[in-house]
Amino acid sequence: MVVQDGVVVGDGDHVGRCHVRGILRGAYLCPMFVEEGDNAQVAVVQPASGGFPRHSHDEYVISVNLCGRERVVLDRSSFEVGTDEVTVYNPGQVQSCTTQVPAGTAWGCVSWYVPPAAVAALTGGELVDFDRPVVRAARLRTELLDVAQAVRAGSPDRELIKERLSLLLMRLFDLGGRTRPEPPRPADARIRAVVDRLREDLSNAPRLADLAQDAGMSREHLIRSFTRATGCPPYTWHLQARLAEGRRRLRQGQAVADVAHGLGFADQAHFHRHFTAAYAITPGRYRRGVVNI
Repeated sequence: MVVQDGVVVGDGDHVGRCHVRGILRGAYLCPMFVEEGDNAQVAVVQPASGGFPRHSHDEYVISVNLCGRERVVLDRSSFEVGTDEVTVYNPGQVQSCTTQVPAGTAWGCVSWYVPPAAVAALTGGELVDFDRPVVRAARLRTELLDVAQAVRAGSPDRELIKERLSLLLMRLFDLGGRTRPEPPRPADARIRAVVDRLREDLSNAPRLADLAQDAGMSREHLIRSFTRATGCPPYTWHLQARLAEGRRRLRQGQAVADVAHGLGFADQAHFHRHFTAAYAITPGRYRRGVVNI
């Protein structure tokens, strides 16, 4: 392991060290978001807490760590990731992490958020599931860091950046992708009905007692059954769906206050707190920080 300027940068990759230093410079105060074709985004992410609570994304999330080690819980599995791997998470997978870094440093990663539509455009209409959440591929890691650095430096060749990201994605398909099956539905019809109700109304946080009554279950039975079927309790599942919808509305240019109100948060401060915990950036900065390429 090599430590350069207080940052763990891998097994002696000089190019990787240069990219890490360049990407980290100034990133603590200015997380970088870049929007490309089909609303895909490349981001330097540095959560203030050093990790993330349980959450999910509508997009594929492809990441490389910039320093330290990350302990990840993905759905019902757990694993550790250092600075020599690429992580690949499918849409809807529930993830959380804690991190360890050398003294005086902050954990961070470069993440690429790829909407399913962009994947379908590359595969002729088919969606892909990645069987392996962790891929040890030094060249792909270096390429993603290189693209992030080019974007951060203001490279004028946006089409070249898109092409390089597309080639990276297709290489990941070769390493661990397969045609995505239909998403599984909970076997219990009562839980399916609760999921449908939560998905149909993102404007208000539901009362657990009402959900349980409609499902004909006790609250404790509903929480256990719902968590077993989806990976998280009803409130957490619904909060993730509301936050994901909030990201979409912010990308469309809606005001933060309007998004918070429309998604049933008690006030803008509540939306701000949950959004920042999930995505390591405030709603206002997220809305302002998207740059078209």
